[in-house]
Amino acid sequence: MVWEINGTDEFAEWFGELGRGAKLGSGGQEVGHKEFGQIVGDIGPVRRARIDAIKHAARTEAVAFNLAQLRKHRRLTQVELAQRLERAQASISAMETSRDNLLSTWRAAVEAMGGQLELVAVFHDERITIPAGPPAEVPEPTRPIPGISEARSAR
Repeated sequence: MVWEINGTDEFAEWFGELGRGAKLGSGGQEVGHKEFGQIVGDIGPVRRARIDAIKHAARTEAVAFNLAQLRKHRRLTQVELAQRLERAQASISAMETSRDNLLSTWRAAVEAMGGQLELVAVFHDERITIPAGPPAEVPEPTRPIPGISEARSAR
C-alpha cells in the first residue's frame, strides 16, 4: 500500500518542525528532547484528521501481533485461554514464547478466542487466500502440475 499526501510533503514539513527550539551542544549538535504534546500540539485540525484517517486505514490494512499480543488485545488472560483450549496455563506461556508455532496452534488459539484464522499470500500484484484448515479441506489444483498429476493418475 502506498500513501500519497496530495499537494505537499506534509511529513517532511512536520518532521522539520521537530528540531526547532532544540538546544545545541558543544559540538553544535542538537541535544535534549521535546514532550510529545509539544510536537503534536502544533498540528491543526485538518492535518490531525488526515493523520488519524491514515493511521486508521493502516491499522485495518495490517496489524501484526504475536500470540501474546493477540490474546491481550482480545482481553484474555493465559488462564482463560488455557481453559478454552483445555490445556494448562504453562502450555499457553510456552506457545507465546515459542519462535515458531505451527499453523494448527495458531488456528486453535484464534478459534478459542472466537475468531477464524485466515492465511493470505501477498504478492506485488495480488493477494491469495490459502485455506488454513486441515489438509482434507484443501482443494485439488485446477490445472495440472507437471510431475504430480502423472503420479496421482498412476495410483
